[in-house]
Amino acid sequence: MRKPRELAENVWYEVRTAVNIEEPLFRLPAAVVLLHRILREIRKRYPFEMRGLKLEGAWLTFYIKPDNGLEMPLIM
Repeated sequence: MRKPRELAENVWYEVRTAVNIEEPLFRLPAAVVLLHRILREIRKRYPFEMRGLKLEGAWLTFYIKPDNGLEMPLIM
């Protein structure tokens, strides 16, 4: 069994994940609107800062810092 991650306060975490198996979904305006809506809704439940949102091919990358530093697993 994997050991629980040790999280720290005031730390920026890089998140990099493959999306859409190289389908150009996020090039569609409706998909971008949906992504922004989801981010607004989750921010109401878990306050966090997010920077550097970037979509390159099949990869979505961004940096995130939970306000209390410890809710990262809940946010993701």
